Amino acid sequence: MDMYNENENQWTNWAGSITTLPDTFCQPKSVRELQDIVIQNEGSIIRCFGSGHSWTPLVVTNGGILIDPTGITENGQKAFRWQKNGLNLVTCFPSARWADVREALTTDGPLPKMYLPTAGVLPSINATGFVAAGCHGTGWEQPTVSDLIQAIEFVAADGKVHVFSEDTTPNEMNTVRVSVGMLGVITKVTLKVDPMYRLWDQERLVPTAEVMGANPESRGGAIDSSKLHALVTGNEYVELFWFPGSGFDGSIWVKQYNRTQDDPRDIPLRTDDDWVDSMAGPVMQWSAQQPMVIPAVQALTWKTINDRVKVIESNKGFVADAPRVLHYQLKAFPILDLEVAMPIPATGPNAWDFSNVVKAWWQAVNYTRVKWAAGKYPLTTCLHARFTKNSQALLSPAFEPAHSETHYCWIEILSAYPKNDPNPNNRSAAMSEFDEMANRVVGEYWIKELKGRPHWSKYWHKISPPVNIKSLLPQANLDTFNSLRRSLDPQDIFLNPFLRKQML
Repeated sequence: MDMYNENENQWTNWAGSITTLPDTFCQPKSVRELQDIVIQNEGSIIRCFGSGHSWTPLVVTNGGILIDPTGITENGQKAFRWQKNGLNLVTCFPSARWADVREALTTDGPLPKMYLPTAGVLPSINATGFVAAGCHGTGWEQPTVSDLIQAIEFVAADGKVHVFSEDTTPNEMNTVRVSVGMLGVITKVTLKVDPMYRLWDQERLVPTAEVMGANPESRGGAIDSSKLHALVTGNEYVELFWFPGSGFDGSIWVKQYNRTQDDPRDIPLRTDDDWVDSMAGPVMQWSAQQPMVIPAVQALTWKTINDRVKVIESNKGFVADAPRVLHYQLKAFPILDLEVAMPIPATGPNAWDFSNVVKAWWQAVNYTRVKWAAGKYPLTTCLHARFTKNSQALLSPAFEPAHSETHYCWIEILSAYPKNDPNPNNRSAAMSEFDEMANRVVGEYWIKELKGRPHWSKYWHKISPPVNIKSLLPQANLDTFNSLRRSLDPQDIFLNPFLRKQML
């Protein structure tokens, strides 16, 4: 086990927007070493991290112990697939990123290939951290990835491994699915997966009004959500992107996927070393340092997307195994990301009210338009939406009671961030416009007025006045979760100041 002290401990998240300086930084290589760290702890706060893809201070310790468990494997394995009682399963250890899970599920072997029915986009994200934070993919009839958990193990405050599973502790599963690190350090998680399936990927550039209806500013506030309803409910998987470079009454990049038995029909658009992925990071960081070039960079970005989509459209889409379609982005550049789960309530059989999604979308577009006209750039990447079923996990932003027909839209704003700029004033300036949009659009409108709930790991800590999670989730959920949490961690060693404010 590696342990470090003093200034060499400083940790920064992937985006460069969160930094913490623990007293001790530990890198256990086994569950036993992890247990020893917890047992020998003398009351210090303990937090752990995965790949650092969070924008909220979930792992900030202000001293204490910060644990990197990503060296933990089992017999050298990061993940493996297996079957039990007719279920297809994959077990992941803290070392597994989604790329490792993909390899475990798709490598030739004695068992048939399998895959997740829904997944996050980036293969570089840590799998156990992903489920702990209640993360998601897309899929109208798919839950969050945390809802796929069949079994999960934690090293809790007593240093022991605590096991929860659908077989042995079914009544506690919805309590432990989303823990945000407050129950202990996850050492193993098993997810239910599907036999390998193919997706037919169709992509289009569609005038915004043909997806979201006409801009309500031009219709006296009137909302038309019928087109969005037809698109989302008529496809298994849908993602929507709006880039300011397309114009403020421009187009939405629509990605829609449906399962198919057709033979593969791939389009060789890119490889792992695709130059677009390689260049995107430096160009976007540069634009965040030089705001005057943002419109030109956005125009170039939109042209690149336009060219890609034209190739796909001309070939009537492509068909490939699920991982090829779901993990469409291979690399990522430092950004700021704030996301809200927006409820889509059912209004009858096969009918849902998408009006709040349309309102949220146009509010972001119209706010950005006004700011850009004034030479200010709060949104320099895109506005993005995905759609899922609700979640049964008690702390999920998409929580709904059992048998609820409410679905959710995960809508987010993303903006480039100059992570490598040595000038703190430049970094602060890049965040200031985004922070204002976070307050005006997300805090005041998406959350307060439209009743959205923020994604645990996506930047909502900067909203002012502060968002109170306790007012957004049912009190019974918090009581049930805290009852289990206090039994596993009576001294609150897994609560940092940020989480303490939210949960107690």
